[in-house]
Amino acid sequence: MNELTEVLDNTGQVTQTLPPHFDRVIGADPSEGMIETARKKNDAAAASSNGKMEFVVASAEEVDQKVEAGSVDLVTVGQAAHWFDYQRLWPSLARILKSGGTVAMWGYSEFRIGGHPELTPLVTQYSLGQDSLGPYWEPGRKILDNHYRDVPFPTSEEWDATTARRVYFAGDLTPELNGVPMHPLPAEGNEWDVPDVPEVRTDAIMSKTMPWEGVQAWLRTWSALHNYQRRYPEDKERTGKGKDRDIVDRFVEVLKDRLGTETVDVQWPVSLVMIKKKAT
Repeated sequence: MNELTEVLDNTGQVTQTLPPHFDRVIGADPSEGMIETARKKNDAAAASSNGKMEFVVASAEEVDQKVEAGSVDLVTVGQAAHWFDYQRLWPSLARILKSGGTVAMWGYSEFRIGGHPELTPLVTQYSLGQDSLGPYWEPGRKILDNHYRDVPFPTSEEWDATTARRVYFAGDLTPELNGVPMHPLPAEGNEWDVPDVPEVRTDAIMSKTMPWEGVQAWLRTWSALHNYQRRYPEDKERTGKGKDRDIVDRFVEVLKDRLGTETVDVQWPVSLVMIKKKAT
């Protein structure tokens, strides 16, 4: 049996895509509310998976209390690796993984405007500036925006240190990673063998072309914005009000003026961290 556990998947967006590839898929999150939302959201996917997909309430650090020891081939983490207590996480994952099992954790960092690197400082000022949303992110955001380079690999004997890899799907979006060896992805339909080096950079893979209304709607989902507007409720009251618009409207208006387009190509650098448990 091939079994996968997806930890900290929030509403199950990753989990629902995995049943065709595994005999059993388990989604985990510490929030009962999130798990209930995931169950409802994924009812159709669960039905079509013939019982292969299930959800449990458990943090990543305690998932070993809900998942059988030595039963999992692959643990995946989507957009959550910057929240963990790694001193507790790695022992928990080592207990549930089979011999030779894999951990793969990925996340996307600060967005870029495709084809316009000159706008990256403007984006950074909006999302991370001290006089903007920067102080209102949760602490783990710094780990994410450093492309998971601060995520520590385990050093205990259960793990195979020779398999530790960091892969940056960033292309030329991240000048700070330009010192990392570049290995382009293969042509579509061909497999890509991850080079045998600790860090590798390859082509950017995550992008979406959106109308400006879509960009605004997405920006309004940010937790930092919600925290900012709780601190400054008068800003939220100005949403959509002409010259006195809120912080999102003002930022989007500047981007629109710079680009002069009806749509915008948004791109995200994606970081992947992988390691295997020793095969015994």
